[in-house]
Amino acid sequence: MFVIAAIIWGFVLILVIRNSRKIDSSFFAKHRSSLVAAIIALVLTATDIWVFVEYIPTHFKKHPVTEVLLSPAELLADSSQNDTIHKPIVTIGKKDSAKQEKAPVIEEKGKTYLNNKASIRFFSHASEDIEATNHAVACSLNDKTGHLKFTGLIRGFQFENEMMQEHFNDKDYMNSEVYPKTSFNGDIQNIQAVNFMKDGDYPVTASGALTIHGVTKNITANGTVKIAGGKLTLKSIFNIKRADFGINTDEIAEQLEITVIAGFN
Repeated sequence: MFVIAAIIWGFVLILVIRNSRKIDSSFFAKHRSSLVAAIIALVLTATDIWVFVEYIPTHFKKHPVTEVLLSPAELLADSSQNDTIHKPIVTIGKKDSAKQEKAPVIEEKGKTYLNNKASIRFFSHASEDIEATNHAVACSLNDKTGHLKFTGLIRGFQFENEMMQEHFNDKDYMNSEVYPKTSFNGDIQNIQAVNFMKDGDYPVTASGALTIHGVTKNITANGTVKIAGGKLTLKSIFNIKRADFGINTDEIAEQLEITVIAGFN
């Protein structure tokens, strides 16, 4: 809009300057064409403004983009980062809506508990004991289906020794730049044994896919669901073999102890 208006009035200004150089002519005689050009420029400028105000907003309203926050459940679908994540949603206009097929709505029965501050601790008992904990793990648990999910960043594991933490993330160890996440996706097999309305400690067994260092293995682990005062705490301690996940360094024991704790209000 502004560029077009500038071009129009630029021609008018050039015409005024040229007419001002005429000699032996009255002011009206010299600037007669300038006045006509100014009137035409006013009409063209008004038209330009009208087109911009009326057409441009309508055009963009056909496909407006709305920004929404991802929920913790959506975070678990692809990432464990705690930073706020945004995704664009395109709203289809009335003309296009009839052509769009309705997406199937999948509803998961029961209540899904969410937490992005669960913890995963690993312990290696060797010539030198090594221990690290990640306190920023995203977790979800459905109280009807038993579906259980954990996702954590490898760089989220904290060591007492800063040098060990740096070495833990390099390419000869966990290679966190290439394999940034660890995750578990499975189910509590006996979720029906847990009474979420009654305080108590309920033994449970979870089975699913554990991914570490880019390698996915099916595992089964025992744990406990504790209900106390309306709060739910899930805890499990199990062992894995580092070689099963392609971790070949000899600086840690062949068998690692993993402790998972997640609390939900």
